[in-house]
Amino acid sequence: MSKKLWLFVLPSLVGMTIFFFIPAISAIVYALTNSSGGFVWFSNFADVFTNPVFKLAASNSFAFIAVTLPLNMIIPFLLASAIRNMRHKNAFAAAFMLPLVVPSGAVIFFWNSLFTDNGAINKLLFQLGLDTIPWLMTNYSFWVIVIIFLFRNIGFNMVLFMAGLALIPKDYYEAARLDGAGGFATFQNVTLVYITPTAFLAFMMSIINSFRIFREIYLLYGPYPQQSVYMLQHFMNNQFLNANMQRLSVTAIALSISIVIMVFGVFTGQRKLSENFS
Repeated sequence: MSKKLWLFVLPSLVGMTIFFFIPAISAIVYALTNSSGGFVWFSNFADVFTNPVFKLAASNSFAFIAVTLPLNMIIPFLLASAIRNMRHKNAFAAAFMLPLVVPSGAVIFFWNSLFTDNGAINKLLFQLGLDTIPWLMTNYSFWVIVIIFLFRNIGFNMVLFMAGLALIPKDYYEAARLDGAGGFATFQNVTLVYITPTAFLAFMMSIINSFRIFREIYLLYGPYPQQSVYMLQHFMNNQFLNANMQRLSVTAIALSISIVIMVFGVFTGQRKLSENFS
């Protein structure tokens, strides 16, 4: 590589070194040492992985992913399929994308006004003669967060699916009809085959976005939320506030490895499925 090209690459290399490589190496060092700087190897990992608070945070985080991933795939796909031939589909898409550009504070203010003890939903239940529900203080909190996540992210996946559906040639559907294929057969052999790359992209983005729900939970509950919505990011944030760099580093490494494994699994699945369809 010529010297001129290195000059263009240098700012990115400096940024990657300062903001990625040095912190990553520091996290590994902290994870393998104690507070005095002595090497304890994997004792910190054993300490974190046996910690009941970490177990709670990990189980909540992966339960949240298990619930939101299929919902954030199925609902946007159904919406995209429903409006793909509508006259004003772009206006609908823009409306569903709006929550992405609204600040998190405004979104939480809206949902908080619905789900607090004196919120709009409890007032409606009271007027109907039903018992009010402490939505934010019980295990209902988990489902409130699921709703908020879907509210913010459905639009993005819906636009992806709309783009993927628009790329499928109409000739394929006409050929399927001429061959006598029914609705399910057409979906299985045409739509599903050609929407798969888009679906994998939406799936991967959903995984990444599911780990970003901490911001909304923090704004709604603070650093110590209701037990059912205490996520790994809360555990990491509280370890940082307590200056426990060892636990923080171990958790960050474990979370990073988990994300890499899931994303790698998505790419592997996409490759194998593409080979089967080809």
